[in-house]
Amino acid sequence: MKNNRIERLKLVFPLKPKFESEKIEMGKSTVVWQARNGEIAPVEALQMLNDIMQQLGMEVKFKTQEKTISTTALLTRVAQTGKWTQIESNNLSFQFGAVGLYDHSFILIEEQVAGAAICWDRWVKPFLAAPGFVQAWVSDVEYDHWQNAKDILEYTAVGRDYSQLPMISNGLPPPLEQKIIDTTNNPGRWSLQSGYVEAIGATMWLGDSFWERVGADRKERVKSVNWLNVETVNDNTLHVRASENSFSDQRTAEVQNKLRAILYGT
Repeated sequence: MKNNRIERLKLVFPLKPKFESEKIEMGKSTVVWQARNGEIAPVEALQMLNDIMQQLGMEVKFKTQEKTISTTALLTRVAQTGKWTQIESNNLSFQFGAVGLYDHSFILIEEQVAGAAICWDRWVKPFLAAPGFVQAWVSDVEYDHWQNAKDILEYTAVGRDYSQLPMISNGLPPPLEQKIIDTTNNPGRWSLQSGYVEAIGATMWLGDSFWERVGADRKERVKSVNWLNVETVNDNTLHVRASENSFSDQRTAEVQNKLRAILYGT
């Protein structure tokens, strides 16, 4: 049975090769700017999301900055500007972005009401054929947040106890140095890597580009684990399921750590 909890889906794609640098004069300084675009274009991603909502029987009305905008108008704007950041529709929020420093782009779909996404498989399937698809996974929003929250102020703001959590320095020199929560051993932690995200989920989709980044041998290891449900979809992508429900607490810590070790060796 599916838990009545709010979830999110993150999809990761590669960036296109670097283009020629452009020099921009800013006063007496010269800044070198190098645009990086994802293999999946912003307008293409938005059109695919729109199509999925229609297939799921949703009435498509987008909201951006508290203003409702038609699909046609939004697609036209994105085609002209070549970008979009965060929009909402049908109790879902959507975010599109590129992480140039870590050589990948992403689409984030987050429920605002539990069950709003209806079926995550339906959201993922069209993107599996996108050029260089890397990975996708489903996570529990609240659990994911607190597994990766480092700032003490986040805890004090909501009256959440952190007295028993491990602490480390943020590594900055005085007077900027301060203590932060050490999340490096949390089973639900994630970290940005070059071309992918080191993350785990009870449900994951892992493409060829993922194995190129973490090691081709790990694909066979995953397929040989008897406690994982592993299916091959869309030719070579592995659909990996470790649990029916998303990881949401420490009771599944052992499974999370085992899955992380198989995928990343950490």
